[in-house]
Amino acid sequence: MPDSQRLYTPFAAAPEAFDITPELVERAGLLPWARSFKLGTAGYRDLLDPDDLFNLEVPFNAMTAALFLTARAQLAVEHGLQSLHVGGEVRPHTQELIDLAARIYAASGIEVYLRPPDQKTTPIWLSSFGVFYEELDGGENFTASHSQYFKGGWKPMGADGGQLMDLAAAIADRVRVLVDQAAAESLTIQLAGADDERVRRDFDPVAPYVAVLREVVPADLLAAVGGAAQHGFTAAFCTEGGSMGATAGRVLAALDIAVGDQQPVFFTHATEDSRYHGIGVLEGVNHGVDPGKWQVYKHVGAQELLGSGKADVFFIWDPDGDRFNMVTVAAAALAEPAAAAGLEVDSLDDERCLVFFKPNQIYFMMTALKIQALSDGGGFDDYQWLVATTFPTSRSIGEIATTANERLNDSLRTFQSPVGFKYFAALVGQLEQQLAAGVRPIVVEDVIGRETHFEREPRVLILAEESGGAALGPIEPMRSRHGNRVALAAKEKDGMQIGVLALCLAAQLHRQGSSFADYYLESLERYDTTYRFYERRDVTLFDESLQGEARAAAQRDGNARKEATVAFFATLEGKDPDTVAAALTRRMSTPIGLPPIERVFHAGDGTLIEFAQQWFELRASGTDAVLRYYMEGRDAAQVSALNEALAQLELDRS
Repeated sequence: MPDSQRLYTPFAAAPEAFDITPELVERAGLLPWARSFKLGTAGYRDLLDPDDLFNLEVPFNAMTAALFLTARAQLAVEHGLQSLHVGGEVRPHTQELIDLAARIYAASGIEVYLRPPDQKTTPIWLSSFGVFYEELDGGENFTASHSQYFKGGWKPMGADGGQLMDLAAAIADRVRVLVDQAAAESLTIQLAGADDERVRRDFDPVAPYVAVLREVVPADLLAAVGGAAQHGFTAAFCTEGGSMGATAGRVLAALDIAVGDQQPVFFTHATEDSRYHGIGVLEGVNHGVDPGKWQVYKHVGAQELLGSGKADVFFIWDPDGDRFNMVTVAAAALAEPAAAAGLEVDSLDDERCLVFFKPNQIYFMMTALKIQALSDGGGFDDYQWLVATTFPTSRSIGEIATTANERLNDSLRTFQSPVGFKYFAALVGQLEQQLAAGVRPIVVEDVIGRETHFEREPRVLILAEESGGAALGPIEPMRSRHGNRVALAAKEKDGMQIGVLALCLAAQLHRQGSSFADYYLESLERYDTTYRFYERRDVTLFDESLQGEARAAAQRDGNARKEATVAFFATLEGKDPDTVAAALTRRMSTPIGLPPIERVFHAGDGTLIEFAQQWFELRASGTDAVLRYYMEGRDAAQVSALNEALAQLELDRS
């Protein structure tokens, strides 16, 4: 775009201002954009132009960003907020957007904290922890996480480091007020200079983060990495675009884990690349960089490194470091039992096979590992530990806690929440508030009215989302720099924690001559797990890379399907089992036998059907244009067949 059409000059040292005129409002379609603007499960995400931040033909551009950042700034001032952090990963225009936010906030009199000049990217977990630790009034991260590089994202957070909830609706409402003003009489956006004294570039909470991480991961597990390295153990981490590389390298080094060529840990794809080195692009289709997708974990070079023996295990972080996955090796003799247990298996050579794990299965193992470590170290003597999952997360994780309680003095508690880490943050916040107030017993209630009681002090063992994000809590609560804040756990997904814990287990298994597949199969039997077979089917609603009228038309059709599907399943909530069974069977193209239905309820953001020893949920994704059909049970064939039948229901979209 010609310079004359640029709204302002990114990184300009001097203050600037630009006007959003009624003509611009019309040309950019801001009125319909503002009507639909909202902060969802992962903040705001939408299509951007990777080549032009000022392209008004896409919904995420410099002008729309200026509007939601101005709304954020106005509300921050009105609520007395004085300090905000701004960070981001490597997708296109991230540094320009960080600059825009900092200058709008500084122009409003707000102190802004950015990363040091030599390390510009910020994993989402470091943004979250740093806002808490540095006692800031809030912050944000420009990230669309695992989405394709052509989507922009903005995730604001509160003072606790959790996703902003109390002001989220107010920001959306204020955006609409600003656009209405611009449409009626023009709106002026003020920007401070990029070198304004209120813009500080010293946000670097890595050292205190590592201190907390040492509380999360037991010392003997960390020591296993060095011990295994002496026996040839090597692990690779793919950083998917590089934004995790610099920070993760510093964290591992501070944990005395050497990183680099010929070291126990090395990185792949660590060079920062706004298009993620082409990861996730197959046959011309961009599937995004979710490490839980086969288009990613089977096409990032893991097989070659594992096959050649250059690595014993291959880990994957998504660009902002909140999602995690891995590719592992096991003895060829385990291929059949691993596949029979629901693991994905490929051949490697005569002696070995590749075993792939989904996030649910990883968190199942991490939960088992952490319970054993806490048990060995006496961590269950004084506390009751929370195992929290979202409704569509595998119930096998909660089963571990229920079974382990029989030998651990009733020291584990389970809880389910809707999808979205903000719900975990709110849950942990409730525990912290009651703990500080001296309430006993501490009681939290889920969205369907079930209460969870803590007679002893609560601690957080794991907060796990099915989609690949989780966080762990330390034994001793985290404290901020000046001691004014106390937290039981991170308020945001933390792939660094999970990566380090998985690395420790990999090292331990290496020393034992075992594998993740061995450990998973043994854990299934140890905890007599019912929920072994988990399936998620994603039905794409429209192509999000489309622009203009083609996008609008596709979005209308996709939304019609989404609304009809969500509405149908919602009509089943609270109905008696016979009525539900009849309604489902009547709409199946090929009716199949339904397991006994026990109840149907609204799980916060979707409809959940509980069958006998099996469950199903339908929900519309809050981050992508997809419908998600979840199913889990003990019989693999029944899970697959029934989920397929429910995904193919014949519904009226009129």
